[in-house]
Amino acid sequence: MAQSASKSCDICMSGPGRHICEQCDQWMCENCKTLHLRSKISRNHTFLNESHINPDDKPFCKEHDENIIFYCVDCDIPICKICSVKKHKKHDMSEINETTQELQAKVKKIIDSKIKCVKTNLDTIELGTVKYQNDIYEAIRAITEDGNQIKQWIDQKVKALITSLEEQETNNLKALQSIKTDFQNDLEKIKKCEAVFTESQKVVNATTLLTQLKDIKSELEEEGEKQPPSMPSMKYNKKNTLERNVLNLLGDISFK
Repeated sequence: MAQSASKSCDICMSGPGRHICEQCDQWMCENCKTLHLRSKISRNHTFLNESHINPDDKPFCKEHDENIIFYCVDCDIPICKICSVKKHKKHDMSEINETTQELQAKVKKIIDSKIKCVKTNLDTIELGTVKYQNDIYEAIRAITEDGNQIKQWIDQKVKALITSLEEQETNNLKALQSIKTDFQNDLEKIKKCEAVFTESQKVVNATTLLTQLKDIKSELEEEGEKQPPSMPSMKYNKKNTLERNVLNLLGDISFK
């Protein structure tokens, strides 16, 4: 790539472009810089001179040493004005900053959507877990109440049913916790992407920002949408019993 000092002024096209406006991303000679700073709309713009500019940090076309100002949609690459005429004349193109802003909005939308989805799933699991535990507690209460009424016959049956409930509860809560942990891990990954996205807002270089945003979008798309699990439930089915049917006095337990 040619050094920045070899560029001509992007405004008058005749003087040497020794200064670059950070807001307009244009090279200017000394006279054009002075006029630019006198303009009402650009009086607060800031400049870097050639001694403080690393050419590799600026969005130049490697082939033509021109500012990258377009984005070729068909080829999915940033291009300069010469590239747009020579190689991409019939391609669908847009302005690089506009493309970057659009991708920026899409990435932000994806982040917001995924965070909302994961939080909704976590809320569903939390509410379902509480309900499931309440069902368990209610079943144990009902079983214990029935057991106390006919305690001399069914102490062993009561113990067996409660043990079955608690074992099933332990297994299901363990499974729910594992699924919940997966969603929490997903949330952490998305938040990390959000942190990287927030940090990328400090990047002035549109090409660099475009690359970073693509990486973030790619990482986000790797995280597929997950649905909350089918929450377990149970019901204690009471029976009308006779004393002679000792083993059948208590109801059955059903799980989903």
